[in-house]
Amino acid sequence: MPTTFNKLISLIAYDAKLTEQEGDYYLRAKTMPDTITLQNIAEEVAARLNKNADEVYTILNDAERVKCDAVSSSYIVSTPTALIRPGASGTVMEAGLSQAIDHDKVKVYATLSMGADLREAMQACRLELFTQPAVVGPLLNGAVAQTRAADGTVTTKAPQPGKNIRLTGRNIKIAGTDPTVGVTFTSVEEPSTQVFVPLEDITVNEPKQLIFVLPAEVTDGLWRVKVTTQYSSSKHIVETPRSYELPSPLAVGTAAEEPETPGSGEDEDDGDHQLG
Repeated sequence: MPTTFNKLISLIAYDAKLTEQEGDYYLRAKTMPDTITLQNIAEEVAARLNKNADEVYTILNDAERVKCDAVSSSYIVSTPTALIRPGASGTVMEAGLSQAIDHDKVKVYATLSMGADLREAMQACRLELFTQPAVVGPLLNGAVAQTRAADGTVTTKAPQPGKNIRLTGRNIKIAGTDPTVGVTFTSVEEPSTQVFVPLEDITVNEPKQLIFVLPAEVTDGLWRVKVTTQYSSSKHIVETPRSYELPSPLAVGTAAEEPETPGSGEDEDDGDHQLG
């Protein structure tokens, strides 16, 4: 991990080919391939303060536990980087008001918003812009877990192993015979842990959406999602596989902040973005 940060965010400008307005672009922040962990933060703080990294890690880790204890005790936690507040959703029948609350029926979670220091840092950071005028590969817009009731209505919730998940985007249809073709989940916490979903396990395989059962190996936590395909908008198989990664990690199970996590909702970008 670097001992200094450049406080620079790179923005990618993609040409929105399908919009009616001429010269329309949309922006995405390009993230670094590595994820900063608590251990990395401890090492950085130790270097800045000339302290022992293990001791700093112990203190920071205990601080995280204190925040968890506080929020789970109904307190709002305000730090320079985040404001964390407890939340709940669900319904209870009148007969159950005097009974112990079932955690399977009532979801409790925490919502996070930027604290003052983080808001100031994001406002003060430098920006650089790159234009992608002729994008030809797949583009992932989002991911959402879906369940369908008997009446045909669809509800969304946090992705769960063993349940259907839907990826939306452009030109994401899985096609081709290259062994890398498919969907790859990579654990943020343990990047060496990868789970691969091949073509034969994808039940709905279309240019704008992929639907399949989330493998049991994709456990609670944050996962990077990558689609690799040889499909092209001209419907011809390209020789070299192309890949695209979901801009933000996917929160699975209890790692999801809320029942519907912002940025992983369904089709919020679908309709304006085109690759190829």
